[in-house]
Amino acid sequence: MKNGFFPAVFLLALMTSGQALAARQDLVLSPVNTQARLHARSALTDIDGSFEDVSGTLTYDLDRQTCHVDMTMNVNSLKVGSGVMKQIMLSGIMLDSDSHPVMRYVGDCRPKITKGQLQTELAGKLTMRGQTHPLVFTTELQFQGNTLMRIVSRGTFDQRQWGVSTLLHSVNPMVKVETVILMK
Repeated sequence: MKNGFFPAVFLLALMTSGQALAARQDLVLSPVNTQARLHARSALTDIDGSFEDVSGTLTYDLDRQTCHVDMTMNVNSLKVGSGVMKQIMLSGIMLDSDSHPVMRYVGDCRPKITKGQLQTELAGKLTMRGQTHPLVFTTELQFQGNTLMRIVSRGTFDQRQWGVSTLLHSVNPMVKVETVILMK
């Protein structure tokens, strides 16, 4: 073939057949495959919660070892230990679910070398109570062969950045969060 026409056609055929994109995984996030949890400490008790209504998308590219996450959590779906605790958490001084019914996290996974070890972090922004601030997670990617099976991301943030009350210093401002995504 003249002027490299055959290789260009062959490459185009591979790309349009999906073979060139075989390393990409796309997932619709839902309560079936995604858990978003939080842990806070107060003077009286530990507060463990999880959002029962999550949605969004995740795209993972094996070749680049990167991902993109866009996840929304319905604030009213927060499940905590008691009805009284939930009322406090959803109130205007805490998560303010009446004015801000959703939280959203948008971020990208990126490989990183720390002390000679390959690690992955998920760097993005959390929107909560109408404010958006950076939030970085350490991320563990679990594979079966070349297929990503599970992503576990953990981080800690200072809730005061988003205007959440510490209830006169009775709640530790540092909140631990964990998200588990199953690729199925």
